Amino acid sequence: MDARTARRGAAAALTGLLLTGCTGPGPAADPPGSPEPSAAAPSATASPSAPGTAAASGPWGAYPGRAEACAAVAEDLLALALLPASLSGGPTTEQVQAVEDEVAGMLEAAPPELAADHARVQLLVDSYGEELAEDPGARFDGEAIDEALAPVRDWLDETCRDTR
Repeated sequence: MDARTARRGAAAALTGLLLTGCTGPGPAADPPGSPEPSAAAPSATASPSAPGTAAASGPWGAYPGRAEACAAVAEDLLALALLPASLSGGPTTEQVQAVEDEVAGMLEAAPPELAADHARVQLLVDSYGEELAEDPGARFDGEAIDEALAPVRDWLDETCRDTR
């Protein structure tokens, strides 16, 4: 249950970070008393996966069972599906790095079957950050992220269809 709660917090933080990126360049202000933005800080990336780090090599990654893994992966997929719209709004390289760090946390906690797919997403975000550093007009490849997430959607459909 702790890993699931931590993943929800990480997914909410990533979603918040991504949506904040849509408002324009510049760092987002942390709302007073809000734990989610601090979860997006690069130094906090171990936090979402820390409760399940030892279990990350199990059949469900950092999650104790199928239901928890399905819920967390679905939340991660939703957050990742927002990347093309969010990263097209002129983010800073620091914001892109924070997104990459969150994806790294998702990768660490993901079921082993999804590790390569999450690594591919992380690489796409990393590559975009490097391009953005060289060319502020660089565009995030939405088609590539959609293609990278297709196996995750398939895994959810095949593995989680009857999870309640």
